[in-house]
Amino acid sequence: MKNKSNGLAIQGGPKAKTTPYGTGKRFLDNELKNLKEALENNTLFYGLTESKWVKQACEMMKTYTGMPHVVACSSGSAAIHLGLIAAGIGPGDEVIVTPNTDFGTVIGVMEEGAVPVFCDCDSTLQPTAASVAAKITSHTKAVIVVHLAGHPAPVDEIVAVCQPKGIAVIEDCAQSWGARLHGRMVGTFGTAGCYSTNDFKHISTGDGGFVVLADPILYRRVLNYSDKCYDRLFQWEQHLLHHAMNYRMTELQGAVACAQLEKVERITARNHELGERFRERLKPLRGARLMQPIPGGYSTYWWTALFVDEGAVTVSRDQIVKALEAEGLTMIAYAKYDLIETRLFETRVTRPWLSDSRRMYPFVQPDGRSYTYSLDQVPVHKSLLAKGITFSFNRFYTDLDIDETAQGVLKVFEAYAK
Repeated sequence: MKNKSNGLAIQGGPKAKTTPYGTGKRFLDNELKNLKEALENNTLFYGLTESKWVKQACEMMKTYTGMPHVVACSSGSAAIHLGLIAAGIGPGDEVIVTPNTDFGTVIGVMEEGAVPVFCDCDSTLQPTAASVAAKITSHTKAVIVVHLAGHPAPVDEIVAVCQPKGIAVIEDCAQSWGARLHGRMVGTFGTAGCYSTNDFKHISTGDGGFVVLADPILYRRVLNYSDKCYDRLFQWEQHLLHHAMNYRMTELQGAVACAQLEKVERITARNHELGERFRERLKPLRGARLMQPIPGGYSTYWWTALFVDEGAVTVSRDQIVKALEAEGLTMIAYAKYDLIETRLFETRVTRPWLSDSRRMYPFVQPDGRSYTYSLDQVPVHKSLLAKGITFSFNRFYTDLDIDETAQGVLKVFEAYAK
């Protein structure tokens, strides 16, 4: 009987990927020009009369998102924290979020003394209205909807569940610049939309972020919370009125942001094109299911995932990953997108330098509530962690890169099919 795996690169056959993946420069003449002007202006602080770059970046974000108010900040994690401030989160509140996200999504929750409560995702890796509703209690104050991997979550349905209950919805759009749901950009459905310009996002300022809001009162609250409550852009009536952080964006970040925002539509359009090409090429795939956008969703493909049908292949997920790597494909096991099995959520010790009960705050609340975490609480998420394989997109990839990657995936799964 013929061994179907004889042609695999892992067993000495030719690689499916015959050329290196495409690369390119993210930062070009406009970034350098803006940075030079920012330095020549002799101040890198956003709040002076002569400062312009952060203010201009905020104006560009208003145009880009269609939202009337924008606050620039130092990181995407800061943006989420500011979104929680807009939502009025405080000690003892519960905030629902999916566990397949970065720690930056929940830092602000715990910083305010609130508690992350993990809801399950579905086969698209996104939360659903039903999975959110199942976790709502009398303590629930907000939901963070993570639009994961450049794919929109059903945020409209989640808002419809939460709004009548007075529960705020904060949108984490860090990985989903330009993603849309029913033609409307993600980040514009809830109380606040939060974006990241970290270096590992569609556009980069090294680190940085933006919060977009519709409510002018919440805008002033968020702006002041990001700037030590100086009330700098208003009339100083609220100067040092309340507690606040220093989450300011510098003029250097603002200068780069302006240049990046000039091309963000082209960048996300190219990612969409590459992702859709990959989906089309993998239509014949058997033995795995490719992650799909939800109905009405326009995805900008920061990465995608396929999930192995263990009953249809003869080897494990990890063995398939090794075979894909041997073919020259940049594909890895989907395992890092989980907070529950990190040391923090396993031990629940947030401040190990303290020796009393405060070391486990907010997981242990003064009123006696104690929160524990297990993958068994989110069975779909648990299942997908064991089955997933991810592929990240880069706008500098060529059509040939996508075609050869898809060919390699089909080759490996055909070889290991039962």
